[in-house]
Amino acid sequence: MRLCQQGRQEGFSQLLRAYQGRVYRRAYSFLRNREDALDATQDVFLRVLPAIGRFRPGAPLWPWLRRITTNTCLNRLRADAGRPEMIDWDRAAPELESSEAGPGPEKSLELAWDREALDRALAQLPAVYRIVVVLRHEEDLTYEQIADVTKLPLGTVKTYLFRARQRLRESLRNEVGG
Repeated sequence: MRLCQQGRQEGFSQLLRAYQGRVYRRAYSFLRNREDALDATQDVFLRVLPAIGRFRPGAPLWPWLRRITTNTCLNRLRADAGRPEMIDWDRAAPELESSEAGPGPEKSLELAWDREALDRALAQLPAVYRIVVVLRHEEDLTYEQIADVTKLPLGTVKTYLFRARQRLRESLRNEVGG
């Protein structure tokens, strides 16, 4: 981080190598589109460059990058509010890695179907609901941390999570036919 703050390119290259994948995964979980997530990842690091001097030495880097990523994605979602969401499931669906100690083929198929069903249900949520769900259940943030990152009131975060979970539950029940 010091190298970045000194304006040295190798510092930024190290930062990019260390966090590019993590920023992309977070952006993808918000935006649900590969190209948009790649663009957002690039935007995040372009925003980091001029802001690097304001980063507090010794502070953890990921929460700061996560906030920039979240804000970048929220800005994109607000700007694209009228644009219909396009999802390329062939490229976006996670692949299960097979291993000797891993689940058998039937269990792998069931897990893949469950993840695809969850991905479809998440994609149907309004963007702000999806963001709070991802921050809570994939990032394991507390309600207070989500409120801080999204700049939403704590009560609103709780309401959005409650409503998102209800919609997810309903979508998944409808998918299974129950």
